[in-house]
Amino acid sequence: MSILISAVGTTDPISNNRDAALLHIARTYRPEQIVLVYSEEMLIKRDLIEKALFSIKDYHPEVIIESTVLKNTEVYLFDRMYEVMGQIIEKYSGAEHQLILNLSSGTPQIISALFALNRINDYNTQAIQVATPNKSANRKYAPLSSEDEQRLFDENQDNQKEYENRTIKDEAEKFNQSLIKRYLRNLISSYDYIAAQELVARKEYNKLLSKKKLYRLRVILKDLVSVFKKQTTLFEIKELPILDVEKTALNYYLLIEILNKRGQVADVLIKSKSLVEFIIEERLKKNYPTLIKYKEKLPKLNEEHQDFKEILSYLDREYKKAQNGSDEEKDDYSPTSTLNLISYTKILEFYNSCPELIESLRVFISLNNERNKVAHGLSEINANLVNSKKLSQTIESLRFILQDTYDIDDKYFAFYEELNREMLDLLR
Repeated sequence: MSILISAVGTTDPISNNRDAALLHIARTYRPEQIVLVYSEEMLIKRDLIEKALFSIKDYHPEVIIESTVLKNTEVYLFDRMYEVMGQIIEKYSGAEHQLILNLSSGTPQIISALFALNRINDYNTQAIQVATPNKSANRKYAPLSSEDEQRLFDENQDNQKEYENRTIKDEAEKFNQSLIKRYLRNLISSYDYIAAQELVARKEYNKLLSKKKLYRLRVILKDLVSVFKKQTTLFEIKELPILDVEKTALNYYLLIEILNKRGQVADVLIKSKSLVEFIIEERLKKNYPTLIKYKEKLPKLNEEHQDFKEILSYLDREYKKAQNGSDEEKDDYSPTSTLNLISYTKILEFYNSCPELIESLRVFISLNNERNKVAHGLSEINANLVNSKKLSQTIESLRFILQDTYDIDDKYFAFYEELNREMLDLLR
């Protein structure tokens, strides 16, 4: 539905035998609904305005008189008009509504407020101005005679020592708050939680929202920032009815997913491999309890495991295959080698594990060299090897490995989007 929101100005509805702004916008755009915002002074025009609108041929809009009446003492205060007109726009906004804002009727402060609201807030709006018929000011300036000029000065009641100071310093508090809210919404939408938290923590923004809303926003951001800075577990994940190891893996996966959305490729490569190794190691420990032993906290193949010799022999064959390109004498696979992604994958192959799982692990192995360059050196990431498609495949494979290993419901993967929506709603 198209909705025109308009203040009523001194020249509305008709001036000098031509449409004034309100009537002209209605005639041109023919909105289905017209919301009229009156000041106390303009209420006397109510019947006249409606008659003028219904005089447009073959046009029958729904005319709504906004319940909020602008006080005569406030229509010249920008920040107050910004606040009030913003509340009115919010009232009539909706996903299916196209709002038309009249930027030519009302006081300059009302017009400025509507202009700012159209630019700053994320409403489905368009702002319309109307030129006068003669494309100039409504009231032409007539030069004064020298006698009239002198009379103008002589009769000026403010030209005295004890004049009334009518100036009002505009702090633009509501306007500034809208700018900050918009900036915060952009930060949150781009998952820059650290910058958002630093902003809402400032004392000068204590009145940005109600105490309840601001507290909730700060709590959410504090938790999110802790996840990224300290790798703590997201509060929502802590509350899930799943095992602690599953919470840890899910929390780490979601962190990686956000890093990918932020374009932090290096972090995605490093953390993805770490998570895959963690998941597969835990999987093997669960399925084959005696397979892995730890020496100085590093995972090794346990020689006391019933399949130790067969696994070692298989790993040795695969290790030598990987050296086929070398003319040098092939090394043997050491039984004391630290287990890693490649050896874990080979062990799963030995046990004839799920082919889809093996294929997913190979995705990470294929990126291993690129990941090692990033993790252990200062090398630039090869864009041809690590493009957006490859990264998306990596994330998809990571999720498959996670859910193939643990019983994690699909609905548990939406926490960040849900928290983002909540924070954006708080900032409306």
